[in-house]
Amino acid sequence: MLSKVITFAAIAYLARVVGPTAYGYFEFAAAALFCAGLIVDQGLGPYGAREIARAPAHAKALVQQIVTLRFVLALIAMVAVVAFAVALEHPPLVTQLLLIYALDLLWMPLLLQWVFQGYDQMRTVAVLNIVRQTLFAVVVFIGVRAASQIWLVAVAEGVGIVGAAAYGIYRAHRDFGLRLEFKINFSLRVLRESLPIGLSQIFWVVRMYGAILMLGLIAPASEVGYFGAAMRIFVALHAFIYLYFFNLLPSLARTWRQRDASFDHLMARSMWLVAWACLPIVVAWVMLAPAVMTAAYGSQFLAGGAVLAWLGLAFGAAWLDGHYRFGLIAAGQQNAEMLAQLGGALLAIALIPLLYARFALGGVGLALCVAECAVWGIAWGVARARLRVRGEFGLLLRPALGALLAVVVFWSMSNVGALERAAVVIFVVTLFMLVVASDLRRLMRQVVSNPSRHVRERIAQWMRVHSV
Repeated sequence: MLSKVITFAAIAYLARVVGPTAYGYFEFAAAALFCAGLIVDQGLGPYGAREIARAPAHAKALVQQIVTLRFVLALIAMVAVVAFAVALEHPPLVTQLLLIYALDLLWMPLLLQWVFQGYDQMRTVAVLNIVRQTLFAVVVFIGVRAASQIWLVAVAEGVGIVGAAAYGIYRAHRDFGLRLEFKINFSLRVLRESLPIGLSQIFWVVRMYGAILMLGLIAPASEVGYFGAAMRIFVALHAFIYLYFFNLLPSLARTWRQRDASFDHLMARSMWLVAWACLPIVVAWVMLAPAVMTAAYGSQFLAGGAVLAWLGLAFGAAWLDGHYRFGLIAAGQQNAEMLAQLGGALLAIALIPLLYARFALGGVGLALCVAECAVWGIAWGVARARLRVRGEFGLLLRPALGALLAVVVFWSMSNVGALERAAVVIFVVTLFMLVVASDLRRLMRQVVSNPSRHVRERIAQWMRVHSV
């Protein structure tokens, strides 16, 4: 959370200093780096963490194999980014950013967060993230004073990567006796086993960050800036969806192996909690999107409010469809989950230019929302067929009615100011939740009576029951 706050502060400062056009250049180049960075990782990070957790004694050989593979992939990604920079006609600032970002890729194989994740040293993982983002933010705050200095953001990225890599190498040697050696240890088996995980990540990035690249080819740079600024908020909050399911995944895997009702019970309980949490969060997100864009980036970024509103709906869909996607992974059906992500990516690629031509910038947000719903539909269908998941309609019915009520109240107050209307809608939705959900009322009374003690006890009880 702290690293996200640091990064967002630096990005918000950058947007205010350089303006929408130069900020659009940055987001376009950063999207290329993000896509290239996934080529470097290729699922090797999650795979390596899982293998170290299974067999810590093999960590030394595994680290050498993964770092070697990542360097090979980094060279391929660097060549691709350089070719992208020189082959297409870009503004000079974009070309500068892309070429510097290409050099940053060479340092990425030395990032070792996944090693500490495998050893369950999550505090060190957090520190490494903070080191990287703090160094990035310091360079941005100190160095960038005008649009012509936007290229320093790519330098800041490289400084952050090098700093985090150096600290990670030091801690890996100190804590686990691991030492990187300058020798080639290439393993096709490791690459083959990590490939489905990497492809699933790439398809998600193609769907989200690929939208920025496509928009950069067909729209003015200022609109790329508006869209990229909204996407920054979405990606920052989407990280918490990933963390939620990353922590739930071991429990899903264990209950699936038991071959009894515990898997279905865990899925249903989590779906119930997430559905009710999504209702106020998504309603507030959609209602307050223009105000959030203005508060974060300044009034010149107000045009990104429509995009952020659609991304709020995509956020809710992603939090719900994650149950099916991670359920498939837990059951060993990761190829099916990968195909669901592929379907969403292909649909987004097809819809973005069509809906942008029809609805301008808001159409891009709509395209991503439709693509996320397609991922949900595909994952749901496969989960029902292969995992025998049932009963989700009953769980989602009342939250869906709450969402419908929010829409009705919203449109009935068209003559009221935006903030006042948002306050009324959020109040009505909250009241609806407390009226129709008895478990939420009981939880609210218990939390109010003894907040800190009750929250600790409820969390501990839930984790014991579901073996989290």
